[in-house]
Amino acid sequence: MIAPCGLDCSLCAYAQRKDRPCAGCCGPDDHKPEFCSRGCGIVLCRKRRENGYRFCDECPDFPCEDVMEKETRYADRYPLSESPIQNIRDIRKMGMDEFLMKERKKWSCPECGSPISVHSGTCSGCGKRYGRQNS
Repeated sequence: MIAPCGLDCSLCAYAQRKDRPCAGCCGPDDHKPEFCSRGCGIVLCRKRRENGYRFCDECPDFPCEDVMEKETRYADRYPLSESPIQNIRDIRKMGMDEFLMKERKKWSCPECGSPISVHSGTCSGCGKRYGRQNS
């Protein structure tokens, strides 16, 4: 569920749906939002696909315009911030298993333990809303 840009796709409300959840950027297009399957420059990146890069930081053009747009959007636009670039750094430094444990702890609702959506700040279990001031 970790996208090539470093985003944790499990934090998306589409992945948290009970009925027909999205399998993330690296999964099949079934149940993906339109943007993720047809509009994301990172998912569609020819250079990444042709060279078999698992993560964008393997590319000599990293960070490209698409990665920087996503970095800025996830830092500023949503109730809770996330940094794809920092996520890739953390994966490289601590390994995937430790990174995933850190993400699970960071994005679990303190009230019920369910995942919180990065896009809405809403817990998928109890519906509590979180934002920058109460995260």
